[in-house]
Amino acid sequence: MDLQGIDAIVTLQSSADQLASSKNEQVQKAEQNALDWWSLAAIAPAIIILLGFLFLFFYGVFQSLTDLRFGRPVVRFIGFTNYEVAIKTQDFWNSVRATMAYACSAVLAEAFFGLALAKLFASGVFLARLMRPVILLPLVLPPMSVALMWTTMMDPQNGILNYLLSLVGIGRFAWISDASTAMFSLVLIDIWTYTPFFALIIFAGLQGINDEVREAARVNGARGWATFLHIELPLISPYILIAAVFRLIESLNQFDIIFGTTQGGPGGSTSVLSVRAYITAFQNLAFGRGAALMVVNWMIVLLGAFAMVRLWRLVRHRVS
Repeated sequence: MDLQGIDAIVTLQSSADQLASSKNEQVQKAEQNALDWWSLAAIAPAIIILLGFLFLFFYGVFQSLTDLRFGRPVVRFIGFTNYEVAIKTQDFWNSVRATMAYACSAVLAEAFFGLALAKLFASGVFLARLMRPVILLPLVLPPMSVALMWTTMMDPQNGILNYLLSLVGIGRFAWISDASTAMFSLVLIDIWTYTPFFALIIFAGLQGINDEVREAARVNGARGWATFLHIELPLISPYILIAAVFRLIESLNQFDIIFGTTQGGPGGSTSVLSVRAYITAFQNLAFGRGAALMVVNWMIVLLGAFAMVRLWRLVRHRVS
């Protein structure tokens, strides 16, 4: 066979290889496109739900800019009038103070007691092994059931808590029946319910600390408390803060426990923004003003969560 024939065969083979590779690329592109469509179909329900929540949120913001009220056939756009009316009333600022006092007190106390429980679990003592299965019980109970249970126990006349106090010589405590003690009682309920959340997250952080770090501290002369304060606590501080972020958001939005026990009373002492918005919208039937209160509550939650996330990032950067 001459050289021209060989060159022709080589050219045909290279052309065939190019055609085959181009077909393979087309097939791969088709498969990738089909995979993208399947991926889009898989996440479509989540996208639809997210869009639904966004629509409801922005519709609520729009309602706060109207004079929407039950039985009123014509709804007018009134701008920020609902907000102006709210901030000029003393009840609004009382609700803001009650919201902040409830959330901050509950989160700080839960972080402290959760840290103590997590340290107890990490010690491996017999009491800790007994408490581990029980510690999740408050978290799995419905908040309204928790509210009803504690309302019964805090009854000033027949409640079991006052009976237990009487055994140690302490007189009757008003609990949720008095304006001066109602907020303290609600914070106590929240601590009992959500301290296990802190304990579990902090316990996971303690378990993640390498034993070699503790051993190195002991070699350098650090005792138990010094090891905890200077080694363990800085390392688990990001865990404490990330738990505080979630609990702060939930505490600022807390409704079930407060409404199920005091309904904002007595005398409005526990009327946080979420409860006042509910009463304004569904009892007073002023939906526009109720929506405005919820938007204000959302702004407080957003600012609080943003500040806590910034603090968490700073602490995490220092620890890493």
